[in-house]
Amino acid sequence: MNAFWRPSGWPPPPESRLRILLLGASGFVGGGLWSHLAARHEVVGTYATRPAPGLVRLDLRDESRLAALAAGGFDLVVHAAGLVPLEQAEADPELAHRLNVRPVEVLLDAVRGSAAKLLLLSSDNVFDGTREQYTEADLRAPVNVYGRTKAAAEDLLLAEGGHLAVRIPMVFGRGPWANTFLARLAGPATAARTDLVCAPVYLPSLGPALSRLWDRTGMLHYGGADVVTRYELMSRVRRALALPTRVVPTEHDGPGCRRPPRLVLRSTRHGLLGPGLDEALAHLAA
Repeated sequence: MNAFWRPSGWPPPPESRLRILLLGASGFVGGGLWSHLAARHEVVGTYATRPAPGLVRLDLRDESRLAALAAGGFDLVVHAAGLVPLEQAEADPELAHRLNVRPVEVLLDAVRGSAAKLLLLSSDNVFDGTREQYTEADLRAPVNVYGRTKAAAEDLLLAEGGHLAVRIPMVFGRGPWANTFLARLAGPATAARTDLVCAPVYLPSLGPALSRLWDRTGMLHYGGADVVTRYELMSRVRRALALPTRVVPTEHDGPGCRRPPRLVLRSTRHGLLGPGLDEALAHLAA
């Protein structure tokens, strides 16, 4: 698969070469960002438990190390690290706070007074999923620990001013190192929810989108063009890649972890949308 996405109709990319710190570069989303950004900018990427070529190790709980890295003269600090699995956050709220909230405080202290901008990747899980769609102006009402930690991190960033938070939905595709999305389709049967609706984003489109948005400040949304259930998404990915798994429709919440039923992100501040599923899956299967 060609890792680079060249969306038709988007303006040409910025010409200036930046010095970027990318936290969480070995993760699924972070790895997709690394593939795009490292080819165009000077990027220092970090990993926690998954070593990858060219990345430096960082535990977010090592606050002195995190602060020293962030204060290293970067133009942009992209924060794509933290505790992502909803079930893990629900089981250990203290750890979720230490990994999703506290690092933002450390980063803000480290870059304060410098020219560096912090770009925080946030989540659609700050909403309760009861509306048809959500824009940047809609009130948050998280229903799980993960969503509450992302909302707290947003509050810290936005109170500081001059920085940017970008909420993203479920991301699908193939990562350069972590393949957490396709791993869901690795077994003989794949359970997929018919009662959860989203506008998923294709991973290779995220880097180009952020590069066109990171001159903004405040809060932005970036969502995919098509609105589907989790079951529809997984079924279409299975067909596109001719995977041997059987996608099984389900409708239930896991123990102790609520999920918002409908999370469709739209923006009133820009016109970018991720590619439609037909276009994305053709690229994924190529």
